[in-house]
Amino acid sequence: MRIILILNYTVVTVEQTRGDIMKNILLVVILVLSGMSGCLGEELDKMPIVGPEPQTSEYNHSDAYQFNNLAPMGIGNSTQVNLNGTNMSVWVEVNMSAGFHEPLFWEQGSVNVSILDDNETVIWTNKSSSGQINHTLVVSDNYSYTGNLTLRIMADGSDNATDGEVADWYVVRYIVLSEWRDF
Repeated sequence: MRIILILNYTVVTVEQTRGDIMKNILLVVILVLSGMSGCLGEELDKMPIVGPEPQTSEYNHSDAYQFNNLAPMGIGNSTQVNLNGTNMSVWVEVNMSAGFHEPLFWEQGSVNVSILDDNETVIWTNKSSSGQINHTLVVSDNYSYTGNLTLRIMADGSDNATDGEVADWYVVRYIVLSEWRDF
């Protein structure tokens, strides 16, 4: 192989044999591997990330009612959960049980459970007349929520003393968990 170099307007011809080229390639490979030899050892223990620990807050609220009236009646409850207002992650767990009988002269009662954002926008709602419902709602899991929550329950029901069944009833439990970091 003939390599022609032009240095300071002077033509220099360098001739290398195939053996010389292989030696140069082998030298380059050895230099690269020796430079990486420290990278192939065991991984050192990772340094812990130093930063503020997340702060948490938990709010529990339970509401239950049993209707003891012969005619249909309604009841409601609205609870404001004031969060600290910084960017946070918020989860709400709702556990609801209900039992409403089917009367002869009017519609079957029910319980309506809602979670509202700053008492305006409905985030989640569920209406039930019987059974048990367990639901976990992720309001935000990336430290971006800045509002407050309103937990609202509205129910209507009755008790028919002549049918021998248990009066209409409901039990609702909310668990609001919030987490934030002070940066």
